[in-house]
Amino acid sequence: MWQSDEICDGVGYPVELVIGSESIVLDFPKRAVREPINGEKFRYGFAIAPELVRTVLRDNEPDWVNTIFLSTRFRAWRVGGYNEYLYTFFKCLTGERITYANGWFAEAHDDTASIALDRWEVQRRCPHLKADLSKFGVVEGNTLTCNMHGWQWDLDTGRCLTARGHELRCSPL
Repeated sequence: MWQSDEICDGVGYPVELVIGSESIVLDFPKRAVREPINGEKFRYGFAIAPELVRTVLRDNEPDWVNTIFLSTRFRAWRVGGYNEYLYTFFKCLTGERITYANGWFAEAHDDTASIALDRWEVQRRCPHLKADLSKFGVVEGNTLTCNMHGWQWDLDTGRCLTARGHELRCSPL
């Protein structure tokens, strides 16, 4: 996690992994693996059989998406939409892979371009998963909604109304 600021920021939340009767937390905001805090709620979670986890760890498997998730031998839950960053993390479980993916996310999305929406100038790319707001952005009053995943922003302040962080660059025209 310490090599992947873009991915950790993109996941944005702690993720619970239930392995048999044990739970661990991948705390992406704090870049740490830890035990769950009593009563803690999670936006994303996975339950995976211990023998499957032991096998992929033994084999140093760098891509859990292909070995576990596409096999459908797990259970998952989430609050909200699909998170591309989370699944990218699970595809990149080596230093080389995570460095490549983190660099791709950092370079692939230019946040300097702006567009006009209604009576606002806003950054073209959604701060969440970089959807093109000229296609997916809808302004109602002083709220911008990205219809790709339903995230919203207060246009007066740029503050994300859906999650902490993910501020939007915006100003009235």
